[in-house]
Amino acid sequence: MMGIFAVIGVLTVIGLGYWLIIVTEGAYFGAWAVRLIYRFGARHYDDVRDAIVRDDQTVLLPLLERALSGSYQPQVLDVATGTGRVPLLLAGAPGFRGRIVGLDLTPEMLHYAQIRQAQLAPDAPIAWYLGEAGDLPWPDQSFDLVSCLEALEFFPRPRRALTEMRRVLRPGGTLLISKIPDNWARLLPGRALTKKALIREFSRLGFEDSTIMPWQPGHYELVIVRREPAAAAESVV
Repeated sequence: MMGIFAVIGVLTVIGLGYWLIIVTEGAYFGAWAVRLIYRFGARHYDDVRDAIVRDDQTVLLPLLERALSGSYQPQVLDVATGTGRVPLLLAGAPGFRGRIVGLDLTPEMLHYAQIRQAQLAPDAPIAWYLGEAGDLPWPDQSFDLVSCLEALEFFPRPRRALTEMRRVLRPGGTLLISKIPDNWARLLPGRALTKKALIREFSRLGFEDSTIMPWQPGHYELVIVRREPAAAAESVV
């Protein structure tokens, strides 16, 4: 009997460790743990995700271009840019004349982003910044588009990050983020937001015209919202 309890105990510890390190990517330990995981995983990050980003040209890029259709020289911020997925996708789009900023928590991820830029778009107007989503180092209303893919759930303060992304977004600008499906979101209490909670947060922040669509089925949904125009905007703390 004691042997059975010992096995159950070991399996429980293994399961908890898998959840804390793999499923939640160390988010409950704090930013240092997330940074550590990606520090060691940066070298293999693009190889692991090759199949995931394969359809970006046909699925993700048109959404980004549509969000920027009214801007002649758009300013774009990609939060938790990783190895530069969104900046390099946009920079390679015909006719793009704007400026792109990629921000990430991990120096090693930015290092590989810069290597990819040197290979794919050496002359692209991309700036890389090291920093956290909850404390963006730009003035209010700096960007026409702010994106944040596959990352919100792993921030120490997701709601604070949304507030910051809204702050640096210009009135009428677009926020494009991803969220994990609600059945998974409930496994990350205090981090992941369900559709209902996310829409409530958007209302608090002064976003409108929210769209939530399937994306990477079973893993993520894509969320597109617009900051209210200047005539209706009010300060949000």
